[in-house]
Amino acid sequence: MPGAIRSSVRGSAAALILTLSLSGPVWAQEVPPYRMQLREADGGVTVFVDDLLSEPGIRSSMEAGLHVRFTVVTELWRDGWFDSQRGRHEWRATVRYDQLGGWFTVETTDGIVLQADTPGEASAILERELRVPLTPPSPGRYYYLGRLEMETLSLTDLEELRRWLRNLPAPASGGDSGLGSALGRGLSRVLVRLLDLPSRQLEARTPRFSWEG
Repeated sequence: MPGAIRSSVRGSAAALILTLSLSGPVWAQEVPPYRMQLREADGGVTVFVDDLLSEPGIRSSMEAGLHVRFTVVTELWRDGWFDSQRGRHEWRATVRYDQLGGWFTVETTDGIVLQADTPGEASAILERELRVPLTPPSPGRYYYLGRLEMETLSLTDLEELRRWLRNLPAPASGGDSGLGSALGRGLSRVLVRLLDLPSRQLEARTPRFSWEG
């Protein structure tokens, strides 16, 4: 059928034998806080992010004035003898807590600025606004790889980082607009490690699937 995903199930017989041989109860596996789910309609992927902001270390850091930054990278790969990347999407968002107002502000790279009353509501906004515009470009076998990085920085750290970046010499090629942001992200991670600030790094992937176009 056009536009349908045909899942590939390997080792189904072995899995069935293993299931039948279990003598004890089968316990449900824990659902990962960051995961991806294939969409049958267009071969795309939907990203789910649970309420990471309510974790004690993250929440207390935000209430102390730290900003939480999310970076979500999603890649589409074609399966073959030599796997090849066929698409990449990067999405970023910042969540901060207003100590005077008592609310959380979510700002994304798409220009969306929204407010929430609780960390759970802020996490729900992140999940709702996180859309990945990747689909298979042609028939074949594919899979998605994803990475989520959550890090915290204070306003003072961010300002010091900006000042340091402003003192960097300009690129000899006339200026690469992505250089400053790349250096900034790299140095931010260094600061997070040096200051022992709360952070999370999570990975996810989908099963391989056949896309018929």
